[in-house]
Amino acid sequence: MNARTAAVGVRRQLAEAGVPDAGFEAEILVREAAGLTRAQFFSNACLEPRNAEVLQGLTARRAAREPLAYLLGRREFYGIDFAVRPDVLIPRPETELLVDVALAELRKAPHSVVADIGTGSGCVAATIAAHAPDATVIATDRSARAIAIATRNFASIGVRVSAVRCDLAETLRHAAIVVANLPYIPGGEIAELEPEVRDWEPRSALDGGADGLELVRRLIDDCGTRLRPRLLALEVMAGQAGDVVSYATRTGAGTETHRDLAGVERVVTARWA
Repeated sequence: MNARTAAVGVRRQLAEAGVPDAGFEAEILVREAAGLTRAQFFSNACLEPRNAEVLQGLTARRAAREPLAYLLGRREFYGIDFAVRPDVLIPRPETELLVDVALAELRKAPHSVVADIGTGSGCVAATIAAHAPDATVIATDRSARAIAIATRNFASIGVRVSAVRCDLAETLRHAAIVVANLPYIPGGEIAELEPEVRDWEPRSALDGGADGLELVRRLIDDCGTRLRPRLLALEVMAGQAGDVVSYATRTGAGTETHRDLAGVERVVTARWA
């Protein structure tokens, strides 16, 4: 079967299942099943029977709204491919702003210790390490499976990051820069999320408690009373920045917000004198 003809059928099935961007994802699935480059796909390449069987399985899984990143086993972040599994949150483009903030701070002091709290796939820690090789980067997560995935990503990308299993920053004694993309979705709102997130991504990486800020407040408290980093940078969801700023200010921090490409106040930074 011609690859582009196969993609038409896949697109129809995905569209009927409510998958956004069904045409784009159909092309990706066909190419993945047959091991085709984009040029080959558009050059009338054909699928062998074994490719068609693989494609059928991938299409059924995506029609069930399993995330594309989990089907492929990878997701690009900051120009780097990261392995992802259902044990970790899928990296999002908006989280790249967290890396930008950290790298800007590292330009002032390249040899700083950076801690990525709740590292998940390790995408933030690895990207910082790749772009700031003089920094000492530590990644923490309370999930053993997440630590295993992050460690494999660090090795495959070729960066030096120390991975530590712990709750937030509890085992750390020092970090000049602390970055965190913690669970920040209010628990009561998770049922309203799109199926790819609600049904497939780990709830532990989504649920931030009643108002979404339970873990964020704990980390702010720890930084304000014990770690005292030069900079704490926190990713938050739309509408949360004001509450995070207010809480951090009450701990004596000076704060700033940073907007993502969509204009959302996505990262809150805090500094203690």
